[in-house]
Amino acid sequence: MSLILGAFLLFASDTPSSLPNRTPRPARIATLHLEPVSFEPTAGARITDAWTLTSDDNRMAGLSALAVLPDGRLQALSDSGALVTFARPSRSADATALVEELPGGPGYPTFKKYRDSEAMIVDRDGRGQFVAFENQHSLWRYESDGRATRLPLRLPAKRWKRNTGIEAMVVDPADGNLLLLHEGGRELFRVGRSATPSALPLAGATGGIADAVRLPDGRIVVAVREIGLLGLSNRLAWLEPTAGGYRLRNFATLPLGPLDNIEGLAAEPVAGGGTLLWAVTDNDAWRRTLLLRIELDTTKAPAEAGA
Repeated sequence: MSLILGAFLLFASDTPSSLPNRTPRPARIATLHLEPVSFEPTAGARITDAWTLTSDDNRMAGLSALAVLPDGRLQALSDSGALVTFARPSRSADATALVEELPGGPGYPTFKKYRDSEAMIVDRDGRGQFVAFENQHSLWRYESDGRATRLPLRLPAKRWKRNTGIEAMVVDPADGNLLLLHEGGRELFRVGRSATPSALPLAGATGGIADAVRLPDGRIVVAVREIGLLGLSNRLAWLEPTAGGYRLRNFATLPLGPLDNIEGLAAEPVAGGGTLLWAVTDNDAWRRTLLLRIELDTTKAPAEAGA
């Protein structure tokens, strides 16, 4: 398969179906196999460990968001409304993962296009989460007791192409509001008290938005996906406020394969003032799923960190 064809299949494999193509299933403990892989060093963000993930539960496909839970476990969200929760990996070992469905959501649960969950924020205490759905252009709140509520937001979905929408979501360190980033990389939305979020311009995007995460020091890192003749490039960028909106400033290109597609980011502090970044790739049910452990040197001043 050529790399150009692989880039084309990135889009083709994500096309929503008009027929039922999703089967809700009860929660179960699945087997998780982790195979270590290695990558060349890169400036700005050092991949210290990496694994390919496979499982006996096919709901682990299409991982599109990631979080570190208060108890230290990792939780990934698929683009079909499934949560996958597992312990952070050792060097090489088989493990187990809890695979469960989100308790409710938009549309019919037998259609993936209704449960296309692309972004997630987990509460600091782990008792609830916000989830953004792409094709339904909606934001939902989930509580630990199983309650699921759609937030009354009005997003400009009519001017968005099919199968594009909100791809990333973070908490604004300035005011605690939610920031929703559109996949196209040209705008974001601040969610406050109004049902209509404030639309703000986003400058500096060199590709599409894949995910975003707020670091422990308050800065925001965005995963940017670029598609070229040789396949995909996965970059990390700072999200910075400007006078009238925000801008992206690239600071690292991750040395992944030409078909690897980062879709989920999570972060936590480490001793000495650094930051540990976790990243997961979306396999679209035909590529590999990678889990990456990345060290960022956040002891530098913000301007130096992107140099």
